[in-house]
Amino acid sequence: MSNECSIFQDCVSKAQFRNKSILDIVTKLSEQTAMLDRAVFKSVTHCGCVKINAEKQVICNDKTIEENKCFLKSHVEGNLCPKCKEKVEEEMGDLIFYLASLCNTLDINLSDVINQK
Repeated sequence: MSNECSIFQDCVSKAQFRNKSILDIVTKLSEQTAMLDRAVFKSVTHCGCVKINAEKQVICNDKTIEENKCFLKSHVEGNLCPKCKEKVEEEMGDLIFYLASLCNTLDINLSDVINQK
């Protein structure tokens, strides 16, 4: 995966000729995050292929982290339909593009960031 990240980051560097200023990149990254959020929420409110059923997550202090993980939920019910999945993936791709661009501007290796996490 590290080689794929490096190749992608290099492609972003070669492809990006607009929004070279860090101010533009950070703004585009923020805008793209909002676009991804919108795509996810539209799958709920417009399409209805997924449903969000949220409630307080209960964490028991007398249980281990692994035991607690079994009881934690994503609050998402259902699956993205093909159309919504395509849109969410598109927005994720754009978000990763601007993240890689920010990495390039700050001379940070995206693979290193991923490996550290």
